Amino acid sequence: MDVDVTAPAAGACPATWTVGARLTPVSGEAFGADADLQSVASGTWVATGAQVVLPEAGKYALSADLYSHIAATTPWAVAINARLFNVTAGALVPGTSRRIQFGNINDPGGGTVMSLQNAGSLSTFLTVTGPTTIRVEGLRQHVGFNDSTQAILGGPRLGFVKVSD
Repeated sequence: MDVDVTAPAAGACPATWTVGARLTPVSGEAFGADADLQSVASGTWVATGAQVVLPEAGKYALSADLYSHIAATTPWAVAINARLFNVTAGALVPGTSRRIQFGNINDPGGGTVMSLQNAGSLSTFLTVTGPTTIRVEGLRQHVGFNDSTQAILGGPRLGFVKVSD
């Protein structure tokens, strides 16, 4: 059970305190659209649309699920990364930048279209001092050989539950 206590305004007379309780912790989740990482320059972070607002100060457990998809004509070497981004602070959520997929396909015959998919997840605890917007972002990184012809960070889901004040 969470107990909420709200102090009276400074100088209020009479000084009335408001006390409330809730049995269910603050929680929520959002689903975003697939993010086309191929349409932007390699190394550019792209918002997926999976975005939540942590509604009040406290410590939250954050979790995200997604998949990546890369397609290209061989040979190619491309990676897809994902992260949680604190929109309110304009900064990476610490410890959440992850490589979701790396493909290094070197077919000596060349010209073969290859496609790879991978599932990924991100999770962390984050303490905030007030309402805070968090989103899932993805990035394509061309790391050698030919670039991909398709790179997607798909099916993003971002969830949260408040674990303490």
